[in-house]
Amino acid sequence: MKTFNKIFFLFVLLFGLSVGVGYSAEEGGHGVTPSQIKNLIWWSVNFLALIVLLYKLLKKPVVNFFKSRQENLLKQYEELLAKKKEAEAKYLELQEKVKNLKEEAETIYQNYIEQGIREKEKILEEAKLQAARLKEQAQLYISQEMEKAKDILRVELAQEAVKLAEEILRKNVTEEDQKVLYKNFVEQIKGRSLN
Repeated sequence: MKTFNKIFFLFVLLFGLSVGVGYSAEEGGHGVTPSQIKNLIWWSVNFLALIVLLYKLLKKPVVNFFKSRQENLLKQYEELLAKKKEAEAKYLELQEKVKNLKEEAETIYQNYIEQGIREKEKILEEAKLQAARLKEQAQLYISQEMEKAKDILRVELAQEAVKLAEEILRKNVTEEDQKVLYKNFVEQIKGRSLN
């Protein structure tokens, strides 16, 4: 009803202005004629009837349209607020994950460093043990080869000594010396076999 009152007031105001303009124009010789006033009233009544008719016919659909539009806008606004809250929560969650990822990366990096140091120490220890084993094996091999070389030298020295002794004996021993040596040798063998 408030809208209807405003429209009626506007109509009366326009009518009053037009009548006032008409009277003031008659004083100057050019004014609004009674037929023009009649037409103005007729058009105004028609316009007012059209407004009332449109108001009666379109009030509910227009009000419903604007109410549904308002409800849709409010619903969209609430959905947007909910999405904003959800996005903020997700953002905070992602920030926490990023922070945790940085900490995890640092932890993994430290673990790899520590593991590398342990592996280095393990490899060095194994290398030391391997070197010690190789040294022991080399010393054993060297001592075995030395013993072999000594044995070979003893045999060669013995052979050379025998050769040298044979040569000396051939040169210096006479037939009689050989008989005496033979006799002494036989006696020694007899003495051993008797004991």
